[in-house]
Amino acid sequence: MKRLAPLSLVLFALAAPAGATKIFEAEGAWVGEGQLATSHKAPLERGRCRVNVAPQPGAEDVSVTGTCAVAVGTSDISLRIVRSGNGRVNAGFWSAATGQTVQFAGTETEEKIELGSTTALMIEGEPFESQVRVSAPDADSFAIRQLLRAEGAEAWRLVVDMTYRKADG
Repeated sequence: MKRLAPLSLVLFALAAPAGATKIFEAEGAWVGEGQLATSHKAPLERGRCRVNVAPQPGAEDVSVTGTCAVAVGTSDISLRIVRSGNGRVNAGFWSAATGQTVQFAGTETEEKIELGSTTALMIEGEPFESQVRVSAPDADSFAIRQLLRAEGAEAWRLVVDMTYRKADG
């Protein structure tokens, strides 16, 4: 089975019930469905992620681990998000498909978490940067959109568009 390519795996796992900042209180299994790109050039295709959310005491740190899949294969993912004070958030994302951990920094409001990469995602020897937005379209779900571009390029490309819901049982 083919492993998913780098960009589509780095940021799938953000998980939050109503209000994007609830990620620090979310717990348990979540399922995401939507579209993922399997490479920086591939078109979006149907995908699914299953993650487990484990907040740490004090609601300042949360870990998310799981697996994402598309028709060509699967990959394990891991995410850690830490509040750094004054509405600032830092995160580290790892994917088995790339073996890379990409660092992010951004802002948190009640409505959304917005992150920008602070380290490059290396794809075919070239550095790429990424932006992620987590929002809550309704009380029972949250959405993740990830954009990617070659470092210094003007145009961003949508590579993840997922909506998560609490897993049954």
